[in-house]
Amino acid sequence: MRRASLLLAAAMCAATALGAPASAGTIDLLKAFRAELPMVRRATRVPILLPHSLLLAGPAPRLFASGGAQRGGWVLTLAGDPRCGGANACFVASFEAQRGKGLPGRSNVRLTGGVRGLYQPIGCGASCSPASLWFVRGGVLYSWQVKDPPRTARSALVRMANEAIRAGPR
Repeated sequence: MRRASLLLAAAMCAATALGAPASAGTIDLLKAFRAELPMVRRATRVPILLPHSLLLAGPAPRLFASGGAQRGGWVLTLAGDPRCGGANACFVASFEAQRGKGLPGRSNVRLTGGVRGLYQPIGCGASCSPASLWFVRGGVLYSWQVKDPPRTARSALVRMANEAIRAGPR
């Protein structure tokens, strides 16, 4: 999945600035990705499941959106720098999908419609990894990562996934 992410990232369109710095709270993802969504829709056959909003625990820097797609997958990313490239210091969140992949581990959450998912909390070692949620819907592996989720990251990511599943493709 990481290799696919890097391949998709290499094909990303130019980052779109989202205006003034955001404070702790809610980011309207449909607004944030408004320039990227039409391009991603045209380039992929994989449904775009995306929640309407993203909750963060703390203040976010000025946000830049980017996205990329290929026939079998897509990626949408928010970062604090237009040339972030997934670097830990400026990464905020990513939403990815890849057809034909399974969960990277044993399911530990259940989502709307009986969809099974895998939640992994923030982990720190030499560097910190973001909170992550994976789920498979319609033969597509969806992978979401959030660097600064609310304190209740697990329930926030599950709520976002349930919202995206209920809303259907964007």
